[in-house]
Amino acid sequence: MSIDFSDIMKHKTAYFDIEEVDAMLEYCSDQGRIRDYMLILTLLRTGRRITEVVGDKPYTVKVGLRPCDIRSDGLIEWDILKKNHIKTKNKSGQKKSEEVLTRLRLYKTPIRKLKPVDENTLTLLKEYISTEGIGPTERVFDITRSRADQIMKHIALKCGIKRSDMKIHCHMFRHTFAIHLLKDNPNNLSIIRYVQELLDHSDINVTMTYAQFTQQDKKELLDKTFGA
Repeated sequence: MSIDFSDIMKHKTAYFDIEEVDAMLEYCSDQGRIRDYMLILTLLRTGRRITEVVGDKPYTVKVGLRPCDIRSDGLIEWDILKKNHIKTKNKSGQKKSEEVLTRLRLYKTPIRKLKPVDENTLTLLKEYISTEGIGPTERVFDITRSRADQIMKHIALKCGIKRSDMKIHCHMFRHTFAIHLLKDNPNNLSIIRYVQELLDHSDINVTMTYAQFTQQDKKELLDKTFGA
């Protein structure tokens, strides 16, 4: 099970802009950090949670992305993390404590679902798997969630990327995925529904918390609309 970071993601600086993403990818490429390059790309292009990509303890059960999960038709089968239905009373009819209920609300359980990925990312993933000799049922990214967060913090530091009000972590790529889909498709009235389904949110109001932009984002929109 994994902690739900959705409240953190309501923060308006909790995503990377294009220049920051390019800098991180370029750093990984220049340093020969191919695994980290592919990890960033996978998080960025799929919008999946880090635990869905690398797995979670015990890794023999919650294995994350494997080559056998990647299909030739551009779909990937993921263990999508979903919130549990919370029962407020135990089997004897006693009401659960607020501490227990809070803990239950913070965790999610995996459900197998198919999600699309763009053709370019699909090709790069397959090439990486082939080059690294990763077996069909082996984990594509054989690291822990905490290690992945450490790696992203290190890469961001090396690229001069920082947030004065929060720590850099992998879940920011999920927010980045959502924000840039919304920003790049301003005239598509269905885009919020697309994003909802890609992120697998059961409630569109959850998706709307991702549709928060900085003052600079809003200024760019006004300049594009009303500028000379």
